[in-house]
Amino acid sequence: MTERPNVIVITTDQQRLDSLSCMGSQFVRTPNLDRLAREGVLFRRAYCTNPVCTPSRASIFSGLQVSRHGAWNVGTKIPEDVPLLSHHLHALGYRTHAVGKMHFHPFGTTESEESLGRWNAGEHLTRGPYYGFETVELACGHATYGMTGAYGDWVLESIGGDRVLFDRYRERRPLTEPLFGGNAHDFELPTRLHNSVWTADRACDFLRENASAGRPFLLAIGFEDPHHPHAVPTDYENRVDPASVPLPDYEPGELDDKPPHFAANRDNSLDESEFRGEYPVAGAAGNYEGVTEEAARLGRAHYYTLVQLIDEQMGRIMDCLDELDIRESTIVVFTTDHGELLGDHGMWCKGPFHYEELVKVPLIVRGPAGFAEPAVTDALVSHVDLVPTILAAAVAPPTADRLDGVDLGPLLRGEREAVRDHVLIECVDDPARLRLKTVVTPEAKCTWYADREFGELYDLQNDPGEKVNRWDDGAAERQRHLPLLLRDLERNERRVRRWCYA
Repeated sequence: MTERPNVIVITTDQQRLDSLSCMGSQFVRTPNLDRLAREGVLFRRAYCTNPVCTPSRASIFSGLQVSRHGAWNVGTKIPEDVPLLSHHLHALGYRTHAVGKMHFHPFGTTESEESLGRWNAGEHLTRGPYYGFETVELACGHATYGMTGAYGDWVLESIGGDRVLFDRYRERRPLTEPLFGGNAHDFELPTRLHNSVWTADRACDFLRENASAGRPFLLAIGFEDPHHPHAVPTDYENRVDPASVPLPDYEPGELDDKPPHFAANRDNSLDESEFRGEYPVAGAAGNYEGVTEEAARLGRAHYYTLVQLIDEQMGRIMDCLDELDIRESTIVVFTTDHGELLGDHGMWCKGPFHYEELVKVPLIVRGPAGFAEPAVTDALVSHVDLVPTILAAAVAPPTADRLDGVDLGPLLRGEREAVRDHVLIECVDDPARLRLKTVVTPEAKCTWYADREFGELYDLQNDPGEKVNRWDDGAAERQRHLPLLLRDLERNERRVRRWCYA
């Protein structure tokens, strides 16, 4: 065992907590993730810091809240002077490498735009260096529009440079009408060339090349799925049965007591509303009332099928660690950037809503010998806790005073039942239109909107589906939760503040 443990951080994209059979799902089979949970610690109340990709990923790798790291929306980039886990561990002598989707910068351009700070893609996407990673093999996008970067180059090479076939593989066929955010698609690309398979291939190749190098490593692995479009290769057989998938949890009228942008999103009118400005974060909304039960089940089944494809690749990665005899010297972290609505509450995809389906995320941590004891915990934890936890395990110099997270070591070792009394979630849909912050405690959730009179308050113990908004009649609970938000803001003012929007 090396003096410092190897570190593997695995992220999926837009994965709900109910997509794990170890969380009690009766319609998804995830035996490999279940195994990882049995061998490590399964966190049943882990929260992201933001309900969309780039801000959440920035928090995972920086240990900072969104209002401190500066990447406040999709379309922004992580400022290059923000220290990430890759920078910290590289400074400690780690070999740092990333495979798959990172999404630290916007996709699809090599141009420089001052307003959004776009990264000059070029060779950085296929080789690096990139945000503290010495080398990278990146993919940008999802499914049929994700065959880019190092992944796209590999697919093209694998089919002998056949551009006609490559373009055909980039097509998808929707299976239902009308089109909506959770629609199912046929994907002609063979499973053997699928992004999840490539990601696991390249991760295992890196492990084989570096297991005996005498230098600890950080390997970041980013799966693109199960993000929409929910496109499943036509030759993939391990599918979730649509008949076994429950319909979305939606009751007509449940949005009547919610802030007005909820109903606007459900009705596909958010973009034209007073709440939506220049920087929208919501995906395609789709009105659930216009979607048939058959289409809803099929779209959701395709989503969960993509999780099963990822689970198979997770099994390959875990087997590789065993084969190379480095399991006992490697910390493995599995999580996602945020969740997915999948028709719940009458909406699809994601956006400026802090429903549990969007912000409560899978998190499993398996440590080396002597680090973690097998356990399941309902303690509140946040994505910002991952960096301080990993740095503490790597015997890093003290940096906790500059981070927003806390070391989860006492939880992982079974020394404490809780390490925090609340978590903070932030979203800036547009700086001038819609800004919200949420405090989650063990019992409740309270959301404050800047410059707005409306808000949200839910009793999570008695109303886990967040059907009844108690903002107007829950003054005492508001007074208990809002000071927690003020405490976080004041604490951050004592540190170096990064204003993330002007």
